[in-house]
Amino acid sequence: GVVPFIIVFSLHSSLLSTISRSSPSHYFGLGWSHFVRSHSQSFQPFQPFHSFQSFQSYSSSRFISTSTSSSTSSKRNHMTTSAVAMPPPEGLEYASKCFFPTEWHGVPLTNVKQYNHDSKIFSFGLPEGRSLDLPVCACLLLQGKDKEGNDAVRPYTPMSSNDVVGRFDLLVKVYEQGVISQYLNNLAIGSLVPFKHIPFNIKAEYPFGKKTLTMISGGTGITPMFQALQCLCLTPGDETKITLLYGNKSVDDILLRAELDDLASKSNGRLNVVHVVGTRPDEPPIEGWDGELGWVDAAKIEKYGYPPSDDTLVMVCGLPAMYDVFCGPRTEPELKEGTVLHKLGYTTTMVAKF
Repeated sequence: GVVPFIIVFSLHSSLLSTISRSSPSHYFGLGWSHFVRSHSQSFQPFQPFHSFQSFQSYSSSRFISTSTSSSTSSKRNHMTTSAVAMPPPEGLEYASKCFFPTEWHGVPLTNVKQYNHDSKIFSFGLPEGRSLDLPVCACLLLQGKDKEGNDAVRPYTPMSSNDVVGRFDLLVKVYEQGVISQYLNNLAIGSLVPFKHIPFNIKAEYPFGKKTLTMISGGTGITPMFQALQCLCLTPGDETKITLLYGNKSVDDILLRAELDDLASKSNGRLNVVHVVGTRPDEPPIEGWDGELGWVDAAKIEKYGYPPSDDTLVMVCGLPAMYDVFCGPRTEPELKEGTVLHKLGYTTTMVAKF
């Protein structure tokens, strides 16, 4: 009887140490250092449980008997778990009606599904019948770990709409050197992942109050646009006209292509999706591709986008370099002088950075 007691005690001590350990959260990657310095007080240690007893009760009721399944028979192989999330403790601060408070709260990874050659859909559990209720457009902050075990934080906009209950889905490109994408890619099903939602990450909100929208997006920057488009195209009575300029390295890299086509077909002609494919501005012809080639640039914005006016909004989302070229850093609300959109005549009130 002594050996089992020692094993259980060691396990509990390790769990308690993991839960109670904290360190300042911080962003990695270009364009985030200013945000961290100016919002460092909003980054709290991951403390989803207020005591070891609460964690013990939670894990016993939710995770001891979880079941998982896996398949290797198709391109979209996936693994699932029946683990269910617990709601955050009472008395926490919220930036909106979103499920997540402004402090870290962990929910389980319940499903991983291959999307294409380098992207996966990671699903996270919510309490039964509960919607994420994330404002449109807004994002969540996800806290993971780098290779050294230090905290790392990234913003993610779910691809799932607020109509989905009991879970939410993130579409993530898994980069070989990606900090958070590799963290997610190596997580075991059922693992708790901390999220929070802060006021800074609530941007221009639907219905936006504009007659026309021009969306400029690259790669996984499509997710906030897709979030907005689901409302814009599917809400009865919405008359907003939208052009989406979506840049990718190759045809195979285009994310949510079928879903975007479906929204366009349901928009009564209000949504024009323009795919731009290439790894250089003067991209040569691609066999079987009749869409735009090269990069999203000033000429394509003038050709397809809506001109500057008080009734238009340009929405931008992509890698830090995109912001530098088109509108200035994401962390700065002003439209930067000398950028593409500034030169085309747009003003700060006509641009939203996601």
